Amino acid sequence: MSKSFKEGVDKCWKIFAKEEASIREMMDNKTEAEELLDTVNKTLSDAFHNVYFEMGINEEGKYELILTPEGDRASLFPLEYWKQAAPEELKKIWNFYSSKPGKADSEFGLRMYDTNLDKDKVQIFAEVNEQNQKVDISVYSKELLTLEENQRYSMFFILLDQFIGELYTMEYIGMIEFIDKPLNGNPTPISSLKALIDESINKYKWFPAENIIEKCSSYQMEPSKAKDWQLREDIFIGYTACIPVLNAFYNQTAELFEKFEQDGIVYGFLFYKNTNIPQDQMVPLRGEIEDKILAITQKERIADTIGGATGFYFSYMDFIIYDKKAFMKIAKEVLSEYSYLGEIGFSNFVFGEEPEYLFK
Repeated sequence: MSKSFKEGVDKCWKIFAKEEASIREMMDNKTEAEELLDTVNKTLSDAFHNVYFEMGINEEGKYELILTPEGDRASLFPLEYWKQAAPEELKKIWNFYSSKPGKADSEFGLRMYDTNLDKDKVQIFAEVNEQNQKVDISVYSKELLTLEENQRYSMFFILLDQFIGELYTMEYIGMIEFIDKPLNGNPTPISSLKALIDESINKYKWFPAENIIEKCSSYQMEPSKAKDWQLREDIFIGYTACIPVLNAFYNQTAELFEKFEQDGIVYGFLFYKNTNIPQDQMVPLRGEIEDKILAITQKERIADTIGGATGFYFSYMDFIIYDKKAFMKIAKEVLSEYSYLGEIGFSNFVFGEEPEYLFK
């Protein structure tokens, strides 16, 4: 990791601020798409080795740069960090997005796999799942039924993102079933689906879309009984804002983390021995330590929390880190107050990786 993501993002915005006038001119003059995209990609390359984006001009005449996590929640955090770092003066001319926005009144249509698809060729039967905070949908479309399953989903997700937005697709759409005949009752037009979701968010007090990266899920686990258990195999309860990170860790795959490390991003966790802490103090103490760390790291744009967990031997605090060197310095300073706990350390979210001990 030659530079931190924080450094890369700061440099990216400096370059974009210098180049954006010429980029707008290229958009106004309808410059060849490949040349325009190549220019913008170069301005983003200091922050991202590989990022997917779209550009356009909206009805109000504002220019738009839309980055997309491609449905991956782990990718959403760095994109949101990038968006939040945008210079205020640019926001007067540009709209920046960390996921594709939806346009309910869109006349969008697409052609893929020798198939044409638009809002009039899709019937959606929606069912609100209050418990899971999702909307399950049954989809009837003669056009989609002719396609192979992966092609069918690919086309439908593109259409869905266009009308409700990528974030809503990721966070609020539950089960999707393609049906061979319409159900009884009136279908929900795809152009009205976002309004239905917004109504459900308000009515059932679901987690709001504007703060969706703060949304957490709780989980329980069966601790390992092995004598040579690894870090996090002692966990019996926890919560997370980024399930893909936990899945990659426990599936013992490092590909996800290697991708982020290319950009100077580290998904990692702090841990400390908890065997001498009274059970009713375990969660409050973890919260106290985490709050002290976040008070500094969030202000300085160095790291943010993505969860925490309690094990039979260690307690864990999970982070996405945008400047590891600065983060480790802050973590050591804060945790020095708690060195009496014994073993305290840091590890990347890579199963079996040797941890860095801060105190032992």
